Amino acid sequence: MTTAPSVSTLQPPAARPSTQRLRRLRLARALAGASVRSVLVPQASVRHRRRLAVCRAADTLTALGVRVRVIGPAVPWPRSGRVIVSDSTGRLGDLALATMAQGAPIVGLDLPGRTVPAGAAVCPVAVRYRLDDGEHLPAERVPTSLRGIAAVRGLVVELHLLPALAAAA
Repeated sequence: MTTAPSVSTLQPPAARPSTQRLRRLRLARALAGASVRSVLVPQASVRHRRRLAVCRAADTLTALGVRVRVIGPAVPWPRSGRVIVSDSTGRLGDLALATMAQGAPIVGLDLPGRTVPAGAAVCPVAVRYRLDDGEHLPAERVPTSLRGIAAVRGLVVELHLLPALAAAA
C-alpha cells in the first residue's frame, strides 16, 4: 500500500535553475542599491527613510519574483492614527506588509505584550500565501530564507485587510 506524503513535507514547485540564478543576482543588486541609498539619505529625513524602507521591501520582493496582492476591506481604514496588527510570522510577510503599510506602526497578534497608543484604530491583516495556479500554501511550506524564496515558482503573498476595530482606549 502506498501512502501519500504529508502536506508539511511537500515543497512548492521550483523555478528553473537559470531563473533562480537570475533572481539571486537581482536580489544582490537590489540590496546593494538599497545600502548605497541609505548612506546617501540624510539621517534627519524621516519621510525619506520611510520611503527608502518601502522601496527596499518592494525591490527585494520584485527581485525574488514574488507578487503581492492586497485585498481591501469593505469599509476603508482610517488614514491616520492606526496600528496595523498582522498574523505574519515570517520575513516574506513582513516585506509584503512594509510595501502596504507605508509608515504605519505594525505589531504582531500578541497584543497583550505590546502597547497600542490611545485613540489608535487597530487594523488587522491576515497574510496568506498561494501559487500562481491558485493553490494555497500553508505558512510552514513557505521557505524562510531568501535563497529558498527565490527558488519558488509563482509565489504570491495575499494581504487580506480586515475591518478596522474600535479605537484603543
